[in-house]
Amino acid sequence: MRYVESSLCQLGWVSCMGCCGHGFGDKLAVAEGIQKNTLEYHYHMNRGNEKADWMNRDKGVRKSGVCRNLIYDIEKDKVFCPCHPDVNYGVDLRIDHHFCDILHVCKTAFFYDLWDAERKAAFMKFLKDKRKKDGLDWYSYSMGMADDSFLKEFEGLDW
Repeated sequence: MRYVESSLCQLGWVSCMGCCGHGFGDKLAVAEGIQKNTLEYHYHMNRGNEKADWMNRDKGVRKSGVCRNLIYDIEKDKVFCPCHPDVNYGVDLRIDHHFCDILHVCKTAFFYDLWDAERKAAFMKFLKDKRKKDGLDWYSYSMGMADDSFLKEFEGLDW
């Protein structure tokens, strides 16, 4: 089965990891978890091991709530899953993984993908304005997408 793809997951200038964990801690705790994952990933891969072996090294999430497979690419300044099909030539290593919900799509991404081009452009402007005004980064973007607060704010709703 193919994962649910949305154009909001990786925007180029910011990446979302909102569906890559549960009960996230604060930014520092999540960043530390991702840093540990990244170090483990490079240690594992530099020894010629397979990604699938690394991916299954441990079950569950870190104390910070972040998936143990999420890593950081310092050159691209983004968080991502090395098991995702976008970085594996279309092969989804997350299928049947004990933690990954490859069919998850947040409410904001669901509605965004239904909007017309004008509304999508307005939402992108909304996000870029948040970036300038509030310093939108990978963590705040992910949390705002995961808890629907960006959708609510954009739509002017109080759910």
